[in-house]
Amino acid sequence: MNTFSALIDTLLAASPVRRSAIEQVIRETFERPKAVLALDMSGFSLSVRREGILPYLCQIRRMQKLTLPIVLSFGGELVKFEADNLLAVFEDAAQATEAALAMMDAAAVESIAKEPPLAFSIGIDYGDILLLDRVDCFGDAVNLAHKLGEDTALPGEVLITAEVIKFLEGKSQFRLHQMDLAISGLELVVYRITHADP
Repeated sequence: MNTFSALIDTLLAASPVRRSAIEQVIRETFERPKAVLALDMSGFSLSVRREGILPYLCQIRRMQKLTLPIVLSFGGELVKFEADNLLAVFEDAAQATEAALAMMDAAAVESIAKEPPLAFSIGIDYGDILLLDRVDCFGDAVNLAHKLGEDTALPGEVLITAEVIKFLEGKSQFRLHQMDLAISGLELVVYRITHADP
C-alpha cells in the first residue's frame, strides 16, 4: 500500500508532461483483468437498531466463516472484509459466478440450521482494475460490482454485467433474467442469475 500511495502522491504532484509516464508505471505495477465480486449483507441498519451491534457482529462473523472457504475453493482471492461486506476477485468470471451461487446455497442451508437467517446480495463485474493484494482494489468494475451488490440486488439475488456474460457462453448450468437499469446516471443491461433447473 505504501508503494501505491507514494505513486499516487507522485502522480498528484507531477507536471502534465510527466503524468502519462507515471500513470503507465501504476498500471504496469497494479492493473490486472479480474472478475470482482461484491457481497453485502441485508438488514444491517434495522438489525442493529433493533438488537444492538453485538448480535449483528456475530452475523458478520458467520458470513465471513461461510464465504471465505467458498471464495478460495473457486480459485478466488479475498481482497477484504469491510463492515458487513466481502470483496473478492477471480481470474475467471464464470468462477466468480459459481462462487456467488454457492454462497447463496450455503447461506440458505445454514439459515435452516441456525437463527437468525443469513441474507446476502451480490454483484459481479469484470474488467481491468488496480489490485493491491489483500488490501483493496479500484476501478470501474469494482464500482459497478458494489453498486449491484449493495444498492441494486435484493436479498438472495446475484446480479452480473454483460462483461461477465461473455464468460458464461455455452454454460448451461445458469439461468439468466435480463434487467435494464439506471445506476448513478448510467444506463445498463444486467442479469439476475440463478442455477438452471435440473
